[in-house]
Amino acid sequence: MLEESDDAMVKTVQPSLKTGRKWKVTEAVDEAKECLKMKEVIGQTQTDCRGLGSTTAKWWSKTEGKEKRDMIIDEIRNKENSTRVQKAVQQPQQGQWTNWDTAIQRSLTWNDIWHMKPLRISFSSGPSMISYPQTQIWYDGERRTTLRAHSAKVGKLQSMY
Repeated sequence: MLEESDDAMVKTVQPSLKTGRKWKVTEAVDEAKECLKMKEVIGQTQTDCRGLGSTTAKWWSKTEGKEKRDMIIDEIRNKENSTRVQKAVQQPQQGQWTNWDTAIQRSLTWNDIWHMKPLRISFSSGPSMISYPQTQIWYDGERRTTLRAHSAKVGKLQSMY
């Protein structure tokens, strides 16, 4: 973590940090750096029940100095937290707090929608749009171009779900 420093002498110093036998500092830092670079390639995703657009993303390539060190520390904490959650999920009684039953509903105002990026708007409005199932499932030998033509033959669309 000291190689991100502005001082040349501090960059060259690499102290040996003694930890337990199962966790190595250098491996954790290297893994955190790789995860931060991968997150930049993937982009911002939803990580908890707060919803899309509730946080701003900091990118590894656009930060310097102390901010990079803070990002590495946060990434290591997040990794340790995710392993703790994985262990909790595996236990049925103790892991009940991991359910999304208590997720807070986020209401979007028009002001929020106007300030969103276009891809985020299309993602958040996508599930609320009506999407018809694939027509290949109900193919009966005749060529149907839309599900509406086929659903008119069946009677009503609700019976297909």
